[in-house]
Amino acid sequence: MKTEEKKILVTLSKLSLTSGVSSFWNALFQSFTKYENINFKPLEIGGHGYNLFGPLLDQWRLHKALKSNIALACINPSLINRSFFRDGLFAKQLASKNIPFFVFFHGWELEFQDKVDEKYKKFFLNSFGKAKKIFVLSPDFKNKILEWGYEGEVIVEVTNVEMNLVNEFSFTTRAKVLEYREPFKILFLARLIKEKGVFELIEAVKTISKRENIELIIAGDGNDFTLLEEMVRGEKNIRITGDVQGEEKINLFKESHIYVLPSYTEGLPISVLEAMSFGLPVITTNVGGLKYFVQEEKMGYLVEVKSSEALVEKIEFLINNSNKMAEISKYNFEYARNNLTSDEMAKRLSEHFKELV
Repeated sequence: MKTEEKKILVTLSKLSLTSGVSSFWNALFQSFTKYENINFKPLEIGGHGYNLFGPLLDQWRLHKALKSNIALACINPSLINRSFFRDGLFAKQLASKNIPFFVFFHGWELEFQDKVDEKYKKFFLNSFGKAKKIFVLSPDFKNKILEWGYEGEVIVEVTNVEMNLVNEFSFTTRAKVLEYREPFKILFLARLIKEKGVFELIEAVKTISKRENIELIIAGDGNDFTLLEEMVRGEKNIRITGDVQGEEKINLFKESHIYVLPSYTEGLPISVLEAMSFGLPVITTNVGGLKYFVQEEKMGYLVEVKSSEALVEKIEFLINNSNKMAEISKYNFEYARNNLTSDEMAKRLSEHFKELV
């Protein structure tokens, strides 16, 4: 097949966004520039707000895009109400035109999983079930898809870290940070909503700060931003930066000692992988893809959801065990370079593309 014929259509939210699916594919597009025989055609969808005709517009956009020479398509849904049906109809369009496609589930809501169990299995099989392959972020999600009757290959993958983000970072830089632990800096970088566990983390830090010199850096934006500002007002060792990107984000990873994300539910968040790429030990919760991905003692620690006490225990352990900190830091840095960058994922996905195109 000629180079110009190998167009792979990718559905995603606006490329200008700096998180989620857009971040995932922006990083991959950069890494795939090394592959001369693979050309992508991004199709931006969503972002319609409360426009009732938005979903119809997305279907029309796909219909128009398929008039060009598409050899393969990738749909990037989350298992939540709106995305499930919109992207399911994308899958039906592709199947009706005999265009091979694969599906990469990024988000996964357990409550909506129960709804699929109850009444949407048939829709799943008649839409996403036509995919050549399905990618997920947890073995639990793989098992559920097979339970629903999917007969193709389900692959458990990871999200990825943009190579440009960590290109100039060396473990020598991390080693220097580890030498200076006053204050001991804890980084939280995620959407500022209750479900990310940020309130429990604040409570843990308040407890630890009575006996340790620590600082909590809360980076991000979200619905609970104002509430969090009020909660930490007067706390000299807790600062909220708001949304961070580029060099500001890189510098936060560089200066911090550990990364903590005590989410109530997750797939496999990019921020955890980014933290590992900068050699940060990770403390997170025993949920979603994280409980299978995080190697305890090697990458960091898993704690129970909504437990500030468990956070206190693991954070204080790392504060008081500098050798363990250094051991985990080195392991995470090397593991991320060898497995989690967008370059490494591009290599793996290119093999799947070769099979399907």
